[in-house]
Amino acid sequence: MQNESSRIRYGVWLQNGAVLSVKKVVEFAVEAENAGWDGVFVSDEPSGYSDPWTVLAAIAVQTERIRIGTWITPIPNNLPWRLAQILASLDQLSNGRVILGAGLGTPYEYKAFVGSYDAKALGRKYDEALEIITRLWRGESVSFSGEFFTLDEAKLVITPVQKPRIPILMACWWPHKKPFRRATRWDGIMPYWPALMSQGTGPQGEQQTGSVEDELRDLLTYYHQLTDKPGEIFLEYRPDESYRDLCKQLGATWMLVTSIRELDGIRQGPPS
Repeated sequence: MQNESSRIRYGVWLQNGAVLSVKKVVEFAVEAENAGWDGVFVSDEPSGYSDPWTVLAAIAVQTERIRIGTWITPIPNNLPWRLAQILASLDQLSNGRVILGAGLGTPYEYKAFVGSYDAKALGRKYDEALEIITRLWRGESVSFSGEFFTLDEAKLVITPVQKPRIPILMACWWPHKKPFRRATRWDGIMPYWPALMSQGTGPQGEQQTGSVEDELRDLLTYYHQLTDKPGEIFLEYRPDESYRDLCKQLGATWMLVTSIRELDGIRQGPPS
């Protein structure tokens, strides 16, 4: 899937419900479009954030250009046909501006809402769900019999505007390598790594092995070894110039600013 432009695009993460009210998120998103940002992204986790689809639908009808999406949606924690329907509807509403940040989800959210966390089983469920979602998006009648889901000639009434599909970017926690291998079948990555965490530890106890730049170089070197079609590479923004230069050298296509809490910060526009 081709990138829209060779330049790095800048998105802003709006903390839907955690810091900003639902109405404030929509207000910030409208101002982001006016100020020249390329995308606005919200989180999809019920324990800490508001419903992303309600927020993104409101943003879609009040903007015209800016890309909208999730950072990230835990795919195995959703019914795939319901998620396919929601995203197709949102893509219609926004005239083809949706990006799906897709991930497995954290152990905490599964233990809190499901009662258990089995990464291997969830990975298999994840793959089944993505197959069902993308087949439904094609408008075909889908029959499917898997370990977790069964469909019998199921079909969506509407399909996404974007073709061949809404871009699906994989959340990849380094140093786990399977998510990067999975990502080669889709449209890019939204990686994260332990050195970015204040305590140097990831959600499953992953330990920091080097500096922010060292781990970034390692993970993107590995990813580029897997595919000559990396798609979108979506990285968290940091003000350090050497970090930004490295991101460009390693093929970043998006940088996500996560630190803005005030409307004036949005109005200043993306980093130059």
